[in-house]
Amino acid sequence: MAFIIKPKPKNNDIRKELNSIKKICANHETLCRSFTKWKADIDENNAQLEILSETMESLRNRHRKIRDRLSRKPVDANTVAELQKEIEHVESQVDIWMKELAEINEARTNLDVEFIRLRSKLQRSMTNIEVANIDFDRIERLHHDTWKNFLHKNVNLT
Repeated sequence: MAFIIKPKPKNNDIRKELNSIKKICANHETLCRSFTKWKADIDENNAQLEILSETMESLRNRHRKIRDRLSRKPVDANTVAELQKEIEHVESQVDIWMKELAEINEARTNLDVEFIRLRSKLQRSMTNIEVANIDFDRIERLHHDTWKNFLHKNVNLT
């Protein structure tokens, strides 16, 4: 195995590397905030789906009551008029429910796409952080070696 020996970095190179590491960390922090926002958005979407489920159950109950009233004999004209009105109300609410479901579904699809994008960015960020950690370890070793050499030279001078 052959090792490539890098030339000793200059102070400007070390500063550039440190600034690069800081930038990677800042980007990672921003990404984590994006995940937090995504989580809040997905929780809101779940709550909206729960409300739609409750509304759907309510509409089913109203439909069942209408069906039960129609199954009783005889049905007079007033009852038929009431039932027609109730059916119109239920149909109107079903239309609203379907529109809301479509909106929530579209938002959920967008959140799913956002999750895939964020996950990909996070994986890349984690790789960058691992590389930055290796660079930081190298900088630390170089600093330690420089300090050791300085001490060694000064001890020999006295």
